[in-house]
Amino acid sequence: MPSMADDPKQIDAPQPPITPVRSALSGPPTACDNTDSMVCERCGEAMYRMHAVWRCPACRFKTDCCGW
Repeated sequence: MPSMADDPKQIDAPQPPITPVRSALSGPPTACDNTDSMVCERCGEAMYRMHAVWRCPACRFKTDCCGW
């Protein structure tokens, strides 16, 4: 079995520049973003969107998914 060198060879190849990762959430809003807001029908608090419904963080009111 051949013996191995004590020190590994240093490869001085140029490294490509590393491109920083950018999150899609960090950019400005686009035309397709749903930035509409809705006010709760029960208590008047600002609601947030979760999946296909609007939910109120104050009174826990929730809209139907289709608005019917």
